[in-house]
Amino acid sequence: MQVFSCTSNFFFVHVLFVIYIFREMSMSFINKISSKVENVIAGNRIKLPNRFTMESDFLNIGAVSIKPRANSQEEILYSLKAYAKDNAEIADFLEHLDEMDNKYLGLAHDIVDLSNCNEGLIGNINMLDKANENHSFMGHILSMLPIVSKKNPAALDLSQSVINNSDVINAKYFLINLFGFDLHKMSGLSEQFKAVKEVIPVIARDTLSGGYLMDYKKNKEFFEFVKFLASSDAKPENVKMLNEIMTVIQTLCKKTQPLCDLGSIKTADTATLKKNLEALPYYIENAEAQKQATVKVSDFLTKSAE
Repeated sequence: MQVFSCTSNFFFVHVLFVIYIFREMSMSFINKISSKVENVIAGNRIKLPNRFTMESDFLNIGAVSIKPRANSQEEILYSLKAYAKDNAEIADFLEHLDEMDNKYLGLAHDIVDLSNCNEGLIGNINMLDKANENHSFMGHILSMLPIVSKKNPAALDLSQSVINNSDVINAKYFLINLFGFDLHKMSGLSEQFKAVKEVIPVIARDTLSGGYLMDYKKNKEFFEFVKFLASSDAKPENVKMLNEIMTVIQTLCKKTQPLCDLGSIKTADTATLKKNLEALPYYIENAEAQKQATVKVSDFLTKSAE
């Protein structure tokens, strides 16, 4: 009986050991299969629709309003990985994602989308053209995103505002020129960048209206306008008031030509500017009623009360 009991116990332990080994081998096999399946799924992620052509193949020109990207960071990342399979510059960018604020993943994808837009116009800007020996324009901009996101994020927020409020040609022109600067060394202008971001829609309406001219004259005017307002001598609060100033001018100046020196406005006494802005509509309406040829808007806004 004792021998039989010993053998039975040995047999029982042996069975348990075999079950344990089988379970571990099964779990290992399942995990490997699961991992392979996940990798296959990730590797075959479909690229997100191009944000600038998803509603229509026809691209609007001028001041436009594009809905902000609503994709999750995971969707954006999978889509960028899908693009990276065919583009070494995007693949290189993804290797540096841990150095970037993930808030700007959407901006990165917008840059990729813009690079895949062909306006079919004489003035089409190809962001895949060479910017330098190492990068295309797209690759150069993507390579700068990580450090700029940490050193001067306001510049990226400004870029996103331009993308969302102007046409594809203008967005490309702006990005290529803006990222020609060492933005990560320009954090001292972050408050100016933040202020200009708020007035991008009205700047776009002022400079980009009137249709396509088959050159970059309007785009250059837009960029120079932004650069002028983002200078170190500009007072951010004054720049923000341009939204209301330009809206009043665009709304009320029908036959009277407004004369507006932005240089004096951006550096004026902020309190004086704010006070006079309240009376600007009445001043312009009076000029219109008197059929004046011109109205000196900046002189009125910056004049101190005596």
